[in-house]
Amino acid sequence: MIFQIIDDKKECRGYFANGKLRVRELPEALTTTWDWSELIGDRNIILAKIIAEGQTINDACPDHLKERLQARERKIRAHLKSFIKSKVNLDDICFYDLIPTKDIQHYYNLLNEITEWVVENNPKPKNYRLMHNINQMCKEISQQPIRVDKKRWKWHAERDQKAMYLANSFWDKPLKVAYNPWGTVTGRLGLQEGSFPILNLKNTIKDIVVPKWDCFVELDFNGAELRTLLHLSGHPQPHEDIHDWNQTNIFNNNIERAAAKKQIFAWLYNPTSTAVDTDYYDKKKVLSKFYKEGIVSTPFGRTIPSDDFHSLNYLIQSTSSDNFLDRASAIQKYCKGLKTNVAFLVHDSIVLDVPLSEKQKIKEIVEIFENTKLGKFKVNINVGKNLGELK
Repeated sequence: MIFQIIDDKKECRGYFANGKLRVRELPEALTTTWDWSELIGDRNIILAKIIAEGQTINDACPDHLKERLQARERKIRAHLKSFIKSKVNLDDICFYDLIPTKDIQHYYNLLNEITEWVVENNPKPKNYRLMHNINQMCKEISQQPIRVDKKRWKWHAERDQKAMYLANSFWDKPLKVAYNPWGTVTGRLGLQEGSFPILNLKNTIKDIVVPKWDCFVELDFNGAELRTLLHLSGHPQPHEDIHDWNQTNIFNNNIERAAAKKQIFAWLYNPTSTAVDTDYYDKKKVLSKFYKEGIVSTPFGRTIPSDDFHSLNYLIQSTSSDNFLDRASAIQKYCKGLKTNVAFLVHDSIVLDVPLSEKQKIKEIVEIFENTKLGKFKVNINVGKNLGELK
């Protein structure tokens, strides 16, 4: 049965199915909706948005329904506009108590019709389950407020132009991180408009972001992209630091670690470079398997149009990103029922908000993180009282 969540505020929880508004828990008979909501939780509900590869319901709407959708949306917007003009706080009132029942029925019947059309007329992506998990994780993170030290923020704002701009934009607003799982071609997370800019905070002002509990614990992979290429080339993961391993196994200890790191990264994404000659990182073998006729097909089920120059870059970055996000979503599920939670993701690192009473859980979380689908990755761990002082 197809349905839509109308309101997911705790005291207003309601859904629309079979032409009726219902205010109660979701029954087992419900199977398909447009997007994830807290009311759905971990239930195995088909999400049309994932099948539509992140499009809005407006963009995915078929041509024969667009005119009706625009008309229904105009009616809903007119009602909301009148409430805002009357200074009604929409957060304090159930959505379905504001809008006439007939207009709710017409609008949500149409959303169900669009949802059904998308599901029936589009193939389920190969990475559907992964994207379902990533989408759910991002929405759960977006429901958590970001905590900031306003005294420290004010101090920065008086001395730093970017901190001042940040304060002017967000000082009196609820601070939340809203990710866009479809924001980049390779699958790395972007941010939605209006999100707190956690991905591009200036390093010198990151210390304004503080945990709810006792400390932040940051996890990231040691040499993630090199380890990804090593796996795709058919080799096991080394237990030690990847750059120490490269220094010994690729460069035969003829150069220092820092020089080895610099040289291998300069070679990695330059298709014409011959600076490194090794079978461990076999670019040709990897591309022959995962890049054909202008399409990169990753082990995680993504297909990315590409030219020859960018093909390896797209393959490694996308595979590395999905490997990270797969583990991050697994940690998100593990933390349910704990005080410890995934505070946010910053590029290729996961930042946990941890009370000292649960510090013993970190060992299990690290085990979840390191045991990836590409092998066991070495994990870097940093701890701090704020985001700017992780050590």
